[in-house]
Amino acid sequence: MSPKPFIIPIFIPHMGCPHRCVFCNQTSITGRTDQTLSPEQVRARITEFLGFKGGRRSPVEVAFYGGNFLGLPTSSRMSLLDEAQRFVEKGQVESIRFSTRPDTVTEASIEALDPYSIRVIEVGAQSMDDTVLRLSQRGHTAEDTRRSVEVLKCRGLRVGLQIMPGLPGDTSESILETGLRVAELKPDFVRIYPTIVVTKTLLEKWYHAGRFKPLSLPDAVELTKKLYLLFQARGISVIRMGLQASSSLLEPGSIVAGPFHPAFGHLVHSAVFLDLAARELQSQQGLSKSVGLRVCPRDVPRLVGLKRSNIKQLIQRFCLEDLQVLPDPAVPENKVKVENPLKRVCC
Repeated sequence: MSPKPFIIPIFIPHMGCPHRCVFCNQTSITGRTDQTLSPEQVRARITEFLGFKGGRRSPVEVAFYGGNFLGLPTSSRMSLLDEAQRFVEKGQVESIRFSTRPDTVTEASIEALDPYSIRVIEVGAQSMDDTVLRLSQRGHTAEDTRRSVEVLKCRGLRVGLQIMPGLPGDTSESILETGLRVAELKPDFVRIYPTIVVTKTLLEKWYHAGRFKPLSLPDAVELTKKLYLLFQARGISVIRMGLQASSSLLEPGSIVAGPFHPAFGHLVHSAVFLDLAARELQSQQGLSKSVGLRVCPRDVPRLVGLKRSNIKQLIQRFCLEDLQVLPDPAVPENKVKVENPLKRVCC
């Protein structure tokens, strides 16, 4: 497995975007208010983060997040890439990545990137349902996403896709269909961002007018769990679930409504482990009142659940008197083994 990269994030909120989508206020999400970015700012940002890296040896990536990178004027785009590339040539950075809209990915726009050490491009698909895309005022189609992935893969680039369950017009069926259609494209990884209502967006106006109802937190967790399992079964990595809890996003009034939780990804993983544990307990013959659940040490918090919620549910569901979670390095990740009955260790 490749080491996790040390990412230097450079935010370009709304830059290069042809218009504002109904859900979007990247100023609130990223905390960045400026709409310009100079090569000097890029240089200062990279230098600052390289100082944070210290002696760690993980590969370094410069990542341009937010906005629509390929929608920037050519001169602006190249000047930013030129600055990042200088650090690559000095051996301080291994590669560059960015996110963009699917309708800006063309043979010509990608060919123009050949002089730069770009390895990963993320595409904001958001949905693979054209009705949902139209209602969200995305300005592109599902076919644009399919075509963009084809172009990127043909150039040998790693591809990430971002989706947003719960957009206007979405249903449980359309959300899971989006997951299936994304999986068919075989991206290298996906990010899942359930739609929340952020202040100063058209979606906020629709919400207050009763035109839009966001997913509840339990529904968002359940649907994201299904998407996660779908991608996992196909060997597609899910690298993020839920928006990152930035300081600006956590400011009072920034989030108007919707399934935001600062530990959303943990909630999804805990839901997965609740199902795993329940299946294993259900399969037991003659379940004792005291049992143990053995898991890989890193999976212990996921099995226990937020505020021990999984343990409480399992005790109640299976009428247990004692349920212990036992870290066991011999158990593979994402697996649960039952110790029935629980073996008491005497001192």
